[in-house]
Amino acid sequence: MRASIRLSFLWLCLAVAGLASAQAAEIAVIVNPNNPVSAMSEREVSDLYLGRSRSFVLDEQKILAAVYEQPQDSALRESFFRALNGMNLKQLNAYWARLRFSGEVLPPMVLPDSRLVLDAVSRNRGGIGYIDAALVDTSVKVVLRVRE
Repeated sequence: MRASIRLSFLWLCLAVAGLASAQAAEIAVIVNPNNPVSAMSEREVSDLYLGRSRSFVLDEQKILAAVYEQPQDSALRESFFRALNGMNLKQLNAYWARLRFSGEVLPPMVLPDSRLVLDAVSRNRGGIGYIDAALVDTSVKVVLRVRE
């Protein structure tokens, strides 16, 4: 009987783990619909979010990027950077602390939530942000999808 209970418990744990991974949220990297860029690589997005690049470039056309960020302690932010380049929040914050100290580049503009990121991107031709893919609407264009 005990073996049967253990086996049932094991199956339940595996089912819950499978359900949790199946429900892992997808993160959408969004830009303004008037931005000529239609797709971006993880590297291009990472470069914008880490201050290594400051503009979108397409066919010799440059558009200055307005990079919008989630709150510093948000789970979405941590999931985004972990999936994009393997950085956790501690590493990311240390990275930006070094850059701020050097005065080389400013970090992305932090907004309080995904709805405001969506709104800011929809109003700025050079805007880029990331939100839970479930929140995407017609006011923005998805250029990359990242799985947590």
